[in-house]
Amino acid sequence: MIVDAHVHVFRPFRVHPRVVDDLAPAERDAPVEDLRAAMAAAGVDRAVLVPLGSEDDYVAEVLAADPDRFAAVAVADPDTQGRTAGVNPVRLLHARLTRGFGALRTQWLGEPGRPLAESPMLPVLRELAVGGLPLWSYLPPEQLPLLRALPDEVPGLRVVLNHLGFAPHDMRVDAHGRPAFDDPFPPQVIDTVMELAACPDVHLMFSGQYALSGEAPPYSDLSGVVAAFAGAYGADRMLWASDYPWTRERPGLAELRTLAERMLPDLSEAELAALHGGTALRLFPSLASSTSSPLSGPED
Repeated sequence: MIVDAHVHVFRPFRVHPRVVDDLAPAERDAPVEDLRAAMAAAGVDRAVLVPLGSEDDYVAEVLAADPDRFAAVAVADPDTQGRTAGVNPVRLLHARLTRGFGALRTQWLGEPGRPLAESPMLPVLRELAVGGLPLWSYLPPEQLPLLRALPDEVPGLRVVLNHLGFAPHDMRVDAHGRPAFDDPFPPQVIDTVMELAACPDVHLMFSGQYALSGEAPPYSDLSGVVAAFAGAYGADRMLWASDYPWTRERPGLAELRTLAERMLPDLSEAELAALHGGTALRLFPSLASSTSSPLSGPED
């Protein structure tokens, strides 16, 4: 089963209020119907939905309508990160989980320069670990010391480093309406990703090359970094993702489906199967237990 482990669906702001920025202007539309068509054309069976921000009503609706095909990751806001006085972040986490979300994405773990043990988000991180729920990590450079402390402070927490472990900074939008970054892997990022490979609960998302490379597929300028990361993590801790809709037209999901074979030509069939779906199914077992036809609609 092929699983796209990180996609975005959203509607124009006037239809479903959401984050509005240069990447996702108010009129931009990425409805689930288009995602289903792209998945069918590329032979993708399941997908993990990630809202653009904490405004996640549309994703919750899509998930409720088609829970066999989709899993979903909630996006933490300051309240869920424990940064709002008088608000119980664990209770808010459970409110999101009751809507069907099965993981939490964050761009903040705690105050830079302070120990993770003092972070107001720590109870949420521990609750995720107890529930076996993954943390989707998309942390900027100043958060990397806290990320490195996470395996020791919260043992057993499943962590997925988004987009090859890239630490987001200085984003621009390219001519094709996609995110782009000019200096994706400074030494501190590479060192962090490699250090965390020693922790068996940390996983690496095989995605984002289109935004991190200065070349066309197969992104040969990233080949050394990708090979090093893959050697450290192994395919059973890597997840393939397209980052739809930014890649919908260029390079396209079908092109990205073949990227692992080209960037990592020594992978066996079993390893490719893990990267293209097995790892994601282990993190989101509801997708593995689904019995519906992968390409049928929720009404079928």
